[in-house]
Amino acid sequence: MSAQDYGGAPNAFVAEHATITEVMPLDRIALVGVAGPEDAMHAYLRFPEGEIRRIDLDQPTPLGTPIEISPSGVVLQLANGNAAFLPPFPFGMGPPPA
Repeated sequence: MSAQDYGGAPNAFVAEHATITEVMPLDRIALVGVAGPEDAMHAYLRFPEGEIRRIDLDQPTPLGTPIEISPSGVVLQLANGNAAFLPPFPFGMGPPPA
């Protein structure tokens, strides 16, 4: 069986114990751009279904609350207190190796 069989986890044990249901997979969301003045930037994210949404600094979203937006990427404060970094999507490149 492959990692695809377990939602990306290496085995059934990890899938069962490390997977939080109803959480959006950050590895399937792409930062497609940022805009605005340096002190008030907003970001555009593409979601798995193809929808592109604008997110603004300190405005809660289903993903988390953006605590930093810059041309380098977006930092989200997650509900569990951790932070996650979304780098810009590398246009012109194919998907990452499996």
